[in-house]
Amino acid sequence: MNKILLLNPPGKNKYLRDQYCSSSAKADYYWPAIDLLVLSGILSSHFQVEVLDAIAQGLSLEQTLKFVKKASFFAVCALTSSASKDEDFLLFEVLKKDSRIKIILNAGFLRHNPRKFLNETEFIDAIIVDYTKSGVVDFLKGKQESLPGIWYKRDGIINPELSASKQEEVFSYPLPKHELFPLDQYRIPQARKYPLTCVLISSGCPFKCKFCSSASIHYRKRDIDNVLIELKAIKKMGIEEVHFPDFTFTVDKDHCLRICRAMIKAGLNLSWDCLSRVDCFDWELAKVMKKAGCHTIQFGVESQNEQVLEALAKPLNNQTTRDAFHLCQGEGIDTIGFFIIGLPKEDELSIKKTIAFAKDLNCDYASFSVFVPDFGSEIRTELEKKDPKLKNIYKFDRTDFPVAESEFVTKERIWQLRNIAMRSFYMRPGYIWRMLGKINSLSRLKVALVIFFSICKKQFKSGVRL
Repeated sequence: MNKILLLNPPGKNKYLRDQYCSSSAKADYYWPAIDLLVLSGILSSHFQVEVLDAIAQGLSLEQTLKFVKKASFFAVCALTSSASKDEDFLLFEVLKKDSRIKIILNAGFLRHNPRKFLNETEFIDAIIVDYTKSGVVDFLKGKQESLPGIWYKRDGIINPELSASKQEEVFSYPLPKHELFPLDQYRIPQARKYPLTCVLISSGCPFKCKFCSSASIHYRKRDIDNVLIELKAIKKMGIEEVHFPDFTFTVDKDHCLRICRAMIKAGLNLSWDCLSRVDCFDWELAKVMKKAGCHTIQFGVESQNEQVLEALAKPLNNQTTRDAFHLCQGEGIDTIGFFIIGLPKEDELSIKKTIAFAKDLNCDYASFSVFVPDFGSEIRTELEKKDPKLKNIYKFDRTDFPVAESEFVTKERIWQLRNIAMRSFYMRPGYIWRMLGKINSLSRLKVALVIFFSICKKQFKSGVRL
């Protein structure tokens, strides 16, 4: 049986590459990539599968190359991202040069333009554009026709993804091989127990936010029985902490409630967190999710400026946002707010109001990212028309110096304001005292201290004064 390696490549930073993401971890945390988890189940029925998470396991480029060459893999299915593109491509080029190994890649910037990269990059044999579909199996078995979820090149001929005559609304996939992943190496600040893993209940997003690449991925629900089989399996393995990385866990209220009630009925007693939107959340969801084991919800707030959000096709009002955070706090659910610094049409006063809004919401954690023109997003197309040079810029990172400036704020000032946001939110004595009061175990204290000091280290390196 041919051996297939699922690879999260090494990197100079802790690159987050799953779900077509392109950023580095803001602190010392990391979780298993859902893309590779799903692929582990799809591939393992047909091939011998191994997993190497070089970032989580702290491996260097040289150690990774040595591992891959020694094992004589038939193919490598690897993650990459625009944030790590140059480092990753160096690795893949060396692997291809030294062997006949097949290189299959999964990334947002590749998904956006697979034909271009298959044409221009000799070492790429295939690009996965939907990791929940099984076309990768047929490709590895040598099939020649167009296949679902994958573009590939064979004998110099590019085969585009098989276009579905009708998009399926419900999907399922074989049980992922969680046991192949280094679960003891993953840490996230909101986790209550360890080890932890990730489980998916949907794919894509029905919303059309102009700044987000997930808007281009058709929304589909995962079969509820298929989800429950996986949840029961990981519980049997002794895993009691789950991160649900769906773009919007609560977008289909009925689907979400049915899964939560099935978890309650099965007596799984899992501890978990998820991502949501403030306008897809209500009292009934909060009650049932909490009873099913939800302890933290992550909300994409983005900005306090309602006009900016309206222009970006995410028309949220601030009262709806406040209500969602207050509802969570009333039910004993922790919150994480995502905020973007330097959105188009945003001036410095607007950014400062967003920073103040993050504190006013009293969220338990706040993630401040710089605006990046995601591949596949509508805003990128608009910006490329204004600045054609952007078409050739691939390396960007939400947690690094910005590649785009707004009409009113320079890139340098955006970066300063982002770091000011981090410091002014996390270095408040009242915030530190409140968070220490929530820690109820030694393991959570250790993780909290590691993450806090890693945030401090990064901020002092930035050299920004408040």
